[in-house]
Amino acid sequence: MLKTVHRWLLKRADRQADNIWIFTLGAVGFFFGMGIILYAENALAASVGQEIIVLLGFILAIIGGIAAIIGYLSLSLLRFLSFANRERVKTPTLESIEVEEEKSP
Repeated sequence: MLKTVHRWLLKRADRQADNIWIFTLGAVGFFFGMGIILYAENALAASVGQEIIVLLGFILAIIGGIAAIIGYLSLSLLRFLSFANRERVKTPTLESIEVEEEKSP
């Protein structure tokens, strides 16, 4: 199961456009939810309706914040994980050059 999650994370890291889209939508949702909260607190009279509107804004802000965090982490940390797992090209050393010269006819 751990390998499956690891593979999924690596695939998620390679989808930069999707991650930017998730981050952007999350940030917009967060700020829209915060705007609803501020509007309801400042423009509406204290009532049950105001509290319901604030609750909806709060839920929207939480969902948007979580989406923005997921998008941001996918852009940064998962991308680093992807780079760390790629096979690196080894620089030739004197020993590896000598071994290859001995093998060639």
